Amino acid sequence: MLRASSTANDLELDLDVVRGDLQESGAIQHAPELAALVDASVNDLASLPSARSALVEATDEATMLDAAAVVANFEMMTRIADGTGTRHPADRLESMSELSSSMGLGDFASERA
Repeated sequence: MLRASSTANDLELDLDVVRGDLQESGAIQHAPELAALVDASVNDLASLPSARSALVEATDEATMLDAAAVVANFEMMTRIADGTGTRHPADRLESMSELSSSMGLGDFASERA
């Protein structure tokens, strides 16, 4: 989705920002607070209230709600795909191999071919 939406909106996509140290890049405003919200949402629900508060303090409530909605949407899409057994066709996996390698996606425990 990220690659397709970047192309559709004529934006340059820097995947190093997605998987790198967001604090040093300066490419994304409020990156540490956004990353903390994502991490808390996916990995540590106990820290979710403080992550939400930190993002509201850095931005505003509307931004936090938008960010939470994006996290929820991606989580939902993943669960639906996993629950239905959806797999990428072989040619799609082939076309994504360079991207997958550069992002280190094969390192995730949930990675499936």
